[in-house]
Amino acid sequence: RAMSHSSATFLPDIELSPGRPPLVHAESAGDPAGWAVEHRDALRAAVAEHGSLLVHGPDLNEPTATESVFRRLTDGLMADREPFAPRRSYGNGVYSSSKWPPNQQMCMHHELSYGLRFPGLLLFACLEAPEKGGATAVADSPTVLRALPAELVERFERWLLYTPDAADDLLCVDLGCCRIIKKKRLLYA
Repeated sequence: RAMSHSSATFLPDIELSPGRPPLVHAESAGDPAGWAVEHRDALRAAVAEHGSLLVHGPDLNEPTATESVFRRLTDGLMADREPFAPRRSYGNGVYSSSKWPPNQQMCMHHELSYGLRFPGLLLFACLEAPEKGGATAVADSPTVLRALPAELVERFERWLLYTPDAADDLLCVDLGCCRIIKKKRLLYA
């Protein structure tokens, strides 16, 4: 059963449901960029509090309007550097989702974490809804980590190192954008 939370900063009620991202229904009255400006601080506070926020309602159906809203919600958009998979660029800092086969699920990952610079805030917009299927899955990394068995986490911490470099090591798995390297056992005298 959904609960409702009202923010003191005039953000519409935030619906909280277990296992789902917090949800806000936006009434932008044809001016999504104006709505974004009016609610920027409250939206960012909600993201800081909950880790994510799903906003339904702004009429974002083309890249220019989307860029206008995104620029009002951030202090600057990040260019897509070192892309892992092909994307279409709609302008500086606004690009499509990765081209991915529709019959394959994309695994959870940290968006752009392989680069020297990575985003502190991710903004997504659905410009064209698919006829069937289609989803942008998000996960809370600390929650996922806490759900893993402690023994498994310990094994990864002890034996694997995730690096963005192209280290030349025989005990690694090359993922294209980074390598997972088996740590060498350290011997202390």
